[in-house]
Amino acid sequence: MLKLRDYQEELIDGVKASMLKGNRAIIVQSPPRSGKTVCMAHIAKEATAKGNRVLFFCHRQEINDQVVKTFESAGVDMGLVMIGSVQSLARKLSSLPVPDLILVDEAHHIKANSYKKILGNFPSAYKLYFTGTPVRTNGEGFEELADDLILGKPVKWL
Repeated sequence: MLKLRDYQEELIDGVKASMLKGNRAIIVQSPPRSGKTVCMAHIAKEATAKGNRVLFFCHRQEINDQVVKTFESAGVDMGLVMIGSVQSLARKLSSLPVPDLILVDEAHHIKANSYKKILGNFPSAYKLYFTGTPVRTNGEGFEELADDLILGKPVKWL
């Protein structure tokens, strides 16, 4: 099992506290190379240990490949996990098992139609949107897609 750093545990604790307050769609911001994938692996391990289905996706296959390795090394029950690219998942939505938890990496893309199509297909799932940049290049935020924002440590602190 991968060991979390203190600031990663703090980030996960923030997510749990937000969920306990009733938030179901949460943006999790942490700088690049701060271990967001390891945090997602720990969250996925806890979810699958309780028999929950997890869906992970992002727009880059290289990230998906790395997530598979990280989840496996963290002891995630991969039989309860679906990992795919936005494009492939959007094409086969009707055949996907209904997830209890959706993890999105590079989540500053969630306003794209393909992302919204996937996310909208599973209204009862918890959604955790991981990103280094919780603002789009046009300056828009994500108020209509997320209930809360959990901030990780800034680059200078790291």
